[in-house]
Amino acid sequence: MGLLRGPLRLRLEDLPGSEALAARIRAQGLILAGPGEEADLIARPLGAALPGGPKAGPQASPPHLPAREVEILGYLADGWSNEEIASVLGIGVRTVRFHLAKLYGTLGVGRRGEAVREALKLGIITLEF
Repeated sequence: MGLLRGPLRLRLEDLPGSEALAARIRAQGLILAGPGEEADLIARPLGAALPGGPKAGPQASPPHLPAREVEILGYLADGWSNEEIASVLGIGVRTVRFHLAKLYGTLGVGRRGEAVREALKLGIITLEF
């Protein structure tokens, strides 16, 4: 394998949430590979199904944590804002805040980072690099 030359190119899989992810990729100064172009990495929206099963979903959540809250936890782990989460899920920012409040109460935490840390510790979500 040779040295990489030029900017890092990402291929974005066409899945729900791809539009918001594409905007984030561009905002971070990365380049999306076009159709037929070579890519260095493949990107997929957080929570999208992976080969061998979902990254986070109802199967990974304890019975007391609704699937929507697990989904939101995945976006928190990736550093998404409330507005970005609302946009990709097609819900209002107030609804995201409502889910976060319930999530914080269930996990016994008061902040986003604490929620992610607790969810990782409990195995509710995983980080993939």
